[in-house]
Amino acid sequence: MLQLRALYPFGFKVMRHQTTLSGCLLNLLLLLISPTVIAQAQTSTTPAPGIDFSYAGYGGGGTALPTVPTILTVKPTGSDDTRLLQAALNHLATLPAGKNGMRGALLLAPGRFLVQGQLHVQGSGIVLRGSKDNSTTLVATGQSRRTLLEVGSPQVATGEASIQVTDKFVPAGSRHLTLAHTNDLKVGDKITVTRPSTREWISALGMDTLKGTFADLRFHWTPGSRNLIWDRTITAINQNQVTLDAPITTALEQRYGGGTITKLTQHLPLQQIGIEHLVIESEFNKANPKDEEHAWYGILLDNVEDAWVQQVTTRHLVSSAVRVGPRARRVTVENCRNERPVSEEGGYRRQSFLVEGQQVLVQNCTADSGLNDFAIGFTAAGPNVFRNCTATNALGASGSYESWASGVLYDNVKIEGAALRLTYDANRAQAGGWTAANAIIWNCTATDIAAKGPADAPNQVVQAKGSLFQQQLQQRLGPETNLPGTSPAAPAPVREFTLKDLPASPPVATPATAPLQLINGRFVIGNKTLWGGAVNDAWWLGQTSPASALDAGISITRFVPGKTGAGLTENLPELAAKVTAQGTPFYQSGPAIWYDRRRDDHSITERPDANVWAAFYELPWARSGTGRAWDGLSRYDLTQYNPWYFERTRAFAALADQEGFVLYHHLYNNHNLLETASHWIDFPWRPENNINETGMQVPPLEPKDRIHVANQFYDADNPQLRALHRQYIFHVLDQLGEFNNIIFGLSFQYSGPASFQKFFQQTVAEWEKQHNRQVRLVLDTSKDVTDAILSAPELARQVAVIDMRYWHYLPDGSLWAPAGGRNLAFREMHPKEFGDPTTPEMVYKQVREYRAQYPNKAIVAWHAGAGAVPTLMAGGAQVLMRNPTAGHGQGRSIDRTPLDVFVQEQLATRLMHLHPTNGLLQNETQNWALADNQQETVLLYSLSGEVIELAQKLKNKHYTGTWFDPETGNTITAQLPKLLKKGTAVVKPDVKPWLLLLRK
Repeated sequence: MLQLRALYPFGFKVMRHQTTLSGCLLNLLLLLISPTVIAQAQTSTTPAPGIDFSYAGYGGGGTALPTVPTILTVKPTGSDDTRLLQAALNHLATLPAGKNGMRGALLLAPGRFLVQGQLHVQGSGIVLRGSKDNSTTLVATGQSRRTLLEVGSPQVATGEASIQVTDKFVPAGSRHLTLAHTNDLKVGDKITVTRPSTREWISALGMDTLKGTFADLRFHWTPGSRNLIWDRTITAINQNQVTLDAPITTALEQRYGGGTITKLTQHLPLQQIGIEHLVIESEFNKANPKDEEHAWYGILLDNVEDAWVQQVTTRHLVSSAVRVGPRARRVTVENCRNERPVSEEGGYRRQSFLVEGQQVLVQNCTADSGLNDFAIGFTAAGPNVFRNCTATNALGASGSYESWASGVLYDNVKIEGAALRLTYDANRAQAGGWTAANAIIWNCTATDIAAKGPADAPNQVVQAKGSLFQQQLQQRLGPETNLPGTSPAAPAPVREFTLKDLPASPPVATPATAPLQLINGRFVIGNKTLWGGAVNDAWWLGQTSPASALDAGISITRFVPGKTGAGLTENLPELAAKVTAQGTPFYQSGPAIWYDRRRDDHSITERPDANVWAAFYELPWARSGTGRAWDGLSRYDLTQYNPWYFERTRAFAALADQEGFVLYHHLYNNHNLLETASHWIDFPWRPENNINETGMQVPPLEPKDRIHVANQFYDADNPQLRALHRQYIFHVLDQLGEFNNIIFGLSFQYSGPASFQKFFQQTVAEWEKQHNRQVRLVLDTSKDVTDAILSAPELARQVAVIDMRYWHYLPDGSLWAPAGGRNLAFREMHPKEFGDPTTPEMVYKQVREYRAQYPNKAIVAWHAGAGAVPTLMAGGAQVLMRNPTAGHGQGRSIDRTPLDVFVQEQLATRLMHLHPTNGLLQNETQNWALADNQQETVLLYSLSGEVIELAQKLKNKHYTGTWFDPETGNTITAQLPKLLKKGTAVVKPDVKPWLLLLRK
């Protein structure tokens, strides 16, 4: 008998079959540990009643896989076959479907098909088949991290208004739901059943009580983040009760929000798709045994129903041979093998067969050298089954690893060299907490088996005869039922699809907007001035739950393996379109402070393993594949660069050109070098984390685990560091210097010495000379460093943008301007991150001073509590209204003020021609003016008083006027005097601050 271990929260251990505690004492201890949750760990010889797992697999279980006749065949060309293969698949999708829903199979001839891109099967009734004896190989070429073959609809099914489930309690395993009504429902309708993850349920599980640094951001489940969604079909309706074609796997309880159903009407899943008899390989860098810049996944199935993968072997992938996504249903994966993975031995890698979907059967599959070979994923809705599968040379435990995979059966699974776990886990990926529910480990072997679930959804280990899946299948379909094989195929005419059949290539896209210009110190694209808010990249925190991912903000270089969407691995075209559509024309990007989210705890300890947590914040430098950094993965090589990081940044820079917004890109993150040592501990340039000779000395820890290494890092006199910095700066410019709308900065929050800012700019100038191209730079540092650079003509010439966020005048007129080069962060030099709040008059003064000295440079200022109007009226190009040092970035909130809307709608075509104008108004400490040279457009601002009085006559006789309230966004048509001459007083709507826009 196996020794069964249950690992309870807070480190308590129970050894079944070895403990001498009585049952009563054991239960008492469990109650003391967690009064609201009793963990379950059972070994029995009979299965618990409840879920019927036999509904897993193609056709809902018990249905033979079809053998589909070949219609088309394709031969490899010897070069990139991506377009040929995709065109053949697309053509097959246009053919009529037979009575069984099948269109036919595309047969790939023996040989090696080179795939530089990605293949998509986006039509129902299609089979992609290799030749016999697995003599067909698809080779994922190049460095792109991708899934080689994606199967299913690109869109998620959506539906009509939800209907409430009225049952007080629906047990796990039930197929019957009572609804508030069954209007417009009929047998055969496809629906979703949703079980909400309410605050009450989360609290009952104790998943909002874990302690630790930033525990609420790192550990706690948030309402809505772990909803279970089952795709089902209605098989019967009896008054207000519906019967489903497969069971649910977690109880619906009114005390925890019950459940709802939604009839699906749009983007229904594709059906009847098969992948057969293929070898899938990925190219990789043979010089790097842990290379990850190549294909991560072989096959992804999602938004598909009744699909199968059989007789597929994959090699050299980073993560999974087959990944079944959350909205894939009734899928069989059988007789497949994953071998010879090439990757780091860390979290989210080497998950050979990963199931996140429902009614999925993985059987007779093998995997070698994996970390979680038979993995059940985040809120996998089930029922799902791994049956007769074997992992050899396993490097890590198989099983559940995130949160609440519901209704999974491991049936006769063997893990050689590692464990099998369905547990409560606060240490593995994402600190998932309760990772599995209502699950069974049946007749399995492993070095260790752990099963634990909450009291209302227990997990069990069972040693009994035979296969539970087969027993349940025979009980449901009859004692003569055998496990399905395949059905015979009828012959069909076959034709070869060749290069001659390819459709014409699509036209090359061209940028939709004109390049960025600086006109009179304003950002201009086309004939419009850019004005508005900014989006700041997040540079720590992240989630893998799609529902809560945006809570941690947006980042163009944050990577969640296998998950694309807002707050995950961003869909860059969608993000770029959103940036423009929401009126936030500035985007700030740059490196994060650490790769592994475990470091969000701000500890400084070396990690005991490489079980890194996603989301991963990719950094500009590449891993070497050798040694061990403090996050458990291999050390960095500072002379090699992360292709994925720069591929993503290049793509977004191109989108900035196309969509018409400004991309600030900073080369370093100053946060890595100052304050708490946790900022530094995983930094690639820390000597312990790279294989290079940097000449840096390992600094001792200061009291309270502080660290200050900025001046050592920014030492251009260190020849080793100087060479590394120069090479890196050149690489960034090589990758990004061709784009028009990008502005480069050394590092926002840069508080280092002027000497390194000078070195940075001189290196940029060297690159510019070599490439005969100029790039734009932003000065984003202390006032003394800024003034030193601007006083040197050759250095000043390079500067396009002066960012003054790190100094300003205080209300008494004194200057808050912490010096650079002090080896301190700005917020260490003042208790408030940007100094004390100040007055509109002082912000106006600050911006006007630099505008007067540098009229052709864009001036950027922090609002300092005074709002955006002073910067606008003083001639500034951008005002910062959000804290740009907040590492979470902006996810759900939009940096948009009423003034932004007013300027974009009323002034965009004229603002670049308006200058701060003196002498036009009386009492110029409280009244400011912007005007073009001919005074055809005039913008006036009055801070106080009942009137705005002219100090001189306007140049034109007739104007129309619009009052604008910056606080509310309200506009009022102005009643103007007939003549706007010297001494004329224009009466304001009230004594509050108002803008008055005058047009000739």
